[in-house]
Amino acid sequence: MSHIDRSGNVIRVIGDLNDFHFLLAQIHQCIENAGFNDLVLDMSECTSAFQNSMLSVCAQVLAYREAGIDISLIPPRNTRLSNLFRNTNWGYFLDPHKFDISHFRGHTRIPATRYANPDEQQNAVNKIVNVILGALPDLQRSNLASFEWAVNEITDNVLVHSQSSIGGLVQVSTFQKNSKSVQFVVADAGVGIPETLRTGRPEIRSDTEALDQAIREGVTRDSNIGQGNGLFGTYRVCTKSNGHFQVDSGHARLEANPKQGLSIRNQNIPYAGTLVVATIDFSDPSLLEDALRFGGRAYRPTDYVETMYEGNEGEQIQFKLIDECHAFGSRVAGKPLRQKLLNIINICEHNGIGIDFDGAPVVSSSFADEVFGKLFLQLGPIQFMQRVKLINMTDTVEGLVNKAIAQRMQHGTADLD
Repeated sequence: MSHIDRSGNVIRVIGDLNDFHFLLAQIHQCIENAGFNDLVLDMSECTSAFQNSMLSVCAQVLAYREAGIDISLIPPRNTRLSNLFRNTNWGYFLDPHKFDISHFRGHTRIPATRYANPDEQQNAVNKIVNVILGALPDLQRSNLASFEWAVNEITDNVLVHSQSSIGGLVQVSTFQKNSKSVQFVVADAGVGIPETLRTGRPEIRSDTEALDQAIREGVTRDSNIGQGNGLFGTYRVCTKSNGHFQVDSGHARLEANPKQGLSIRNQNIPYAGTLVVATIDFSDPSLLEDALRFGGRAYRPTDYVETMYEGNEGEQIQFKLIDECHAFGSRVAGKPLRQKLLNIINICEHNGIGIDFDGAPVVSSSFADEVFGKLFLQLGPIQFMQRVKLINMTDTVEGLVNKAIAQRMQHGTADLD
């Protein structure tokens, strides 16, 4: 349960922050109706918060701050939640005076990232896909391509359509306890989908009707600007994978999930912008094979692996270790690197891979085992020797890697995950 109240220019959040609408309404009333030019967001008694609510709040706070409103944050007293605010960049976007920008490098979550132009948007998408390659096991090419396409389309929509003064925010989390799924959230502080669509479709009478139209194939405000397939395709990818899809914009919320299907309902408190929450479940590798179909035809987008790694069939992929990993001393650092290597090898089935150690420091025994010992077992001796080349190794590193592989051959698959 949550409780949100306001006293003067101080807004308090007590308990769990499950829905952002009432909090944003209090911020709006404090600034627009009461006329305060400064605001204190007191979340000291907040006990939990989630990225869909927090990203929408961050987007609106950024917009108010750029309009000249001074907003400060009293962070949660709960240590775990305070650390989450720091690692996810929520704290930084809500109060950059108290929080530095996050340098979190975990391989299960990508902090909230702001982008305001095409270069920043592309860099954000590349970073997201790069992390996913190291986070999820057994990625199929069609699954990765569908996910990358969806993230790219939704983040690009912000720049093309939203007229958001802050650009957009995007954040990603992976979940592997009950299902192998990824959730990405995109939020802006723009004019919203209903107003955008009405500029080209004046017959749209309500915000709920606007969201209904927005997830249909080919619906856009101007076909000269875009094809109108971003929300439609992302909705299809989410629902086809038995994931969750949600859009909040204006006075409407559209939501689709496997248990309740599709629902579109009016929201008494509007959201001044657009929030898209997309959860894609990768548990069944075949589900997304034909998820992207437009005009009755399957669409095969160019993907990150093809752009960054894959050459012509039979060519060796160049994988420079120093560019792919920030630390070489622990299993924690080695696990996402091994997962990424395995995914690239499986996706690029007709290419070998050259792992270049040039510039890499001495690796630890645990790192060598986590990456190369386990990779040897997962691929098998013949595939490893045929597909993987280790180049520019120092004698010390070569000895550690050889020892790791020999020990794995001797002891088998214990602790192999």
